[in-house]
Amino acid sequence: MNDANNPTPGPPALPLSELLVINQVVGPLNRELLEDLSARGVRCGVLTGWVDAEPGATLPFEILSATSLIKAPTWKRLWSWGVFTLEAIIAAIRHRRTGMLVVTNPPWTMLVMPLLKHLAGVRYVLLVYDVYPDLMERMGYCRKGGLVSRLWRWMSRRSLLAASGVITLGRHMADTLRAHLRPEDHLEIEVIPNWVDTDFIRPLPKADNPFARQHGLVDKFVVTYSGALGASHDTESILVAAESLANLPDIHFLVVGGGTRWQEMSEAVAARKLTNLTLLPLQPFSTLPYSLTAADASIVCLDEGYEGVSVPSKTYYALAAGAAILAVSPEGTELTDLVAEYRCGVHVPPRRPLLLAQAVRRLHDDRAKLAAFQAAAAAAAKHFDRRLATAKYLAYLERCLAPAAGH
Repeated sequence: MNDANNPTPGPPALPLSELLVINQVVGPLNRELLEDLSARGVRCGVLTGWVDAEPGATLPFEILSATSLIKAPTWKRLWSWGVFTLEAIIAAIRHRRTGMLVVTNPPWTMLVMPLLKHLAGVRYVLLVYDVYPDLMERMGYCRKGGLVSRLWRWMSRRSLLAASGVITLGRHMADTLRAHLRPEDHLEIEVIPNWVDTDFIRPLPKADNPFARQHGLVDKFVVTYSGALGASHDTESILVAAESLANLPDIHFLVVGGGTRWQEMSEAVAARKLTNLTLLPLQPFSTLPYSLTAADASIVCLDEGYEGVSVPSKTYYALAAGAAILAVSPEGTELTDLVAEYRCGVHVPPRRPLLLAQAVRRLHDDRAKLAAFQAAAAAAAKHFDRRLATAKYLAYLERCLAPAAGH
């Protein structure tokens, strides 16, 4: 990290004993991180409005209840961001002697941390899931180079440099963050990709898959999209590709998801009478080992303009399911890099639905290539296993937040 804001190497760090996580929405990955840190002896608490967990589950960490995220309309989302940020300020002051992992969810929480460090001596590591204001600019919510963007970048720079550590999900996202800095700034960013529990998700023959049997997919060539249907996902290409392949009755598209564009997609499927596309709402987490492994190939989308600001976590789940990856994204993303490195699928540019349809048909027709991609995907998943990733988090958090021996 940079010399002005991070201690020079000295005595080895003691084990991390306590951690406060600030994250408005604790999804499965963040929950698994908290579970694994707790299992390794870290007393964890999380300030959050919602935890993705099975009803009645006993969690090994403390939940500090806060305002939940309201996704729509936009003004309510901003209101919930603001209220949660105020709650984060109060919690950070109360727990100022505890090291903190501050997640960019909502993005405003990281912006207040330098002031809390100055006034209350707060020590924090940033976990950057999405890069702001870049994401807001690309969604059209603020103008690049405008007053809001310039002020946001100035505050982002201060937060990055005041942090005891910075983690993000990929090298392209790290490059985007570095663009917030000045040439004289030095900041080392730890890249830890998202992960998958390869004991929980593993390849399963469709004949043995109750989800595949329930939905009539056992004898189909199944192309799956599973996850959020939001602004950064090229859902139109899926619809057009399905429409163009309607003459091949054994090819079936399965879309399992939720989010801001789910209703829009539901209406489009009905309007186009796509009998070769099944659209389902988000399924219980316990269904994932079956819904994901129903796929022969999995579509993972990142739309044009979102490169370097986000990484689809569904990528790693698709790998573990042993599905060939159809990476619908621009060049120069973590997604295209992964497919090229592990040779586990094909890349298709976004907004090119006929190219997506051609890629699906090639995999459908060339079962040897499909099998090679599927085997490579399952092998690649081992590099992104939950245990490896959360161990990296613990080692990094201890380096940044635990007291040094002899202090």
